[in-house]
Amino acid sequence: MAIKKTARGWQVDIQPGGRGYRRIRKTFPTKLEAQRFMTLTLGKAAAGEDYAPKKRDKRRLSDLIDLWYEFHGVSLKDGKRRYAQMLALADMMGNPIASTITAMDAARFRQKRLASGITPTTANHDQAHLRAVFNKLTKLGEWHQGNPFASLQPLRLDETELSYLTEDQIARLLEILDRRTNKDAALITRLCLATGARWSEAQYLRAENLRDGRVTFTGTKNGRNRTIPLNPGLYQTLIEHAPKVGRVFPTTGYNPFSDAIKEAGIQLPKGQRTHVLRHTFASHFMMNGGDVLTLQKILGHQTITMTMRYAHLSPDHLADAIKYAPKIG
Repeated sequence: MAIKKTARGWQVDIQPGGRGYRRIRKTFPTKLEAQRFMTLTLGKAAAGEDYAPKKRDKRRLSDLIDLWYEFHGVSLKDGKRRYAQMLALADMMGNPIASTITAMDAARFRQKRLASGITPTTANHDQAHLRAVFNKLTKLGEWHQGNPFASLQPLRLDETELSYLTEDQIARLLEILDRRTNKDAALITRLCLATGARWSEAQYLRAENLRDGRVTFTGTKNGRNRTIPLNPGLYQTLIEHAPKVGRVFPTTGYNPFSDAIKEAGIQLPKGQRTHVLRHTFASHFMMNGGDVLTLQKILGHQTITMTMRYAHLSPDHLADAIKYAPKIG
C-alpha cells in the first residue's frame, strides 16, 4: 500500500479492503492529489461505502437518444420524427461520447448550425430536444453526469405577428373552393374557420364525433379532446356529407386549399399557411368581443400564454391608453 513516483506521475497502489480484495492503481500529476485520493478511498472502505472508482461511461450521444426513444419517445405522437431528427443532430456533432460533451460544445454546435442557415427558432427546438434526452434519462436513473445543454440559454426571438384572413379574403377563398370538384377542401376550411381547429384535426374527423349540433376533435396535439358547438347550417352540411361511420373527409383536401390561397392572391408569412384558418378564427373571435379564457378552451391551449397572443385584437385591449393619455388638441 503506497504512493510512488513513476514516469507518468504519482501512482496510488492500494487494496482498501485488505489482502485478497480488489487492488486499485491510479496515477495523478501531483503527490498531493494522490494523497487525497488514497485518504478518501481508504475512508470510504472503512465506512463500508463503495470505494471503487466509477468506470468511464463510453456511451455515445446516439446511444442515449436510442434509450430516450425506447423508454419515452416511442409514446409521443411525434416521437419517430423527433427521434430521427436527434439522430441526425448527433451525426452532425460527430456522435461524441456523451460524457465528454460540455456546455461550450453545445454552444459551438448551435453557432455552427446558425451559420449553416437554420433559423433561431429551429436552433432553440434542437437544443430543447437534446436537453430533454439528458433530463429524461437522469430521471430514469440512466444518466448521472449532468446535462451539457441545460446551461445554454435559448436564443431570444422577436414575436411574430400571426396573420389572419379578412372577411373579404374569406369570402374570396370560399368562392374559389366552392367552384372546385374537391368538396372536402371547402368543408374542412369552413370547419376550421368555425371552430379554430387545426387542419390535421379537421381532416381526420370521424362521423361518430358529430353529435347533437357539436363536433368533438380527438387525437389533438396535447392529447385532450375538445367539443365545440357548430352553427346549424354547417352542422347539417357535415352530417349530409359524412358516412354513417368512419372518416367524414375521404381526402386531406390540403393541396386544393393551398392552390385556392394562391389563386385568391393571399400573401402569408412563411410557415403560416397551415395554421392561418386557426389564427383567423382566434383573431375574429377577439375582435368581435370574445374573452380570452373562453378562447383558450376552444383552441385547447394548455396555458393562457399561448392564447394571449390574440388578446391585443380585443376592442377593449389597452383602451385606457386613449382615455388617460395627455390631451394633444
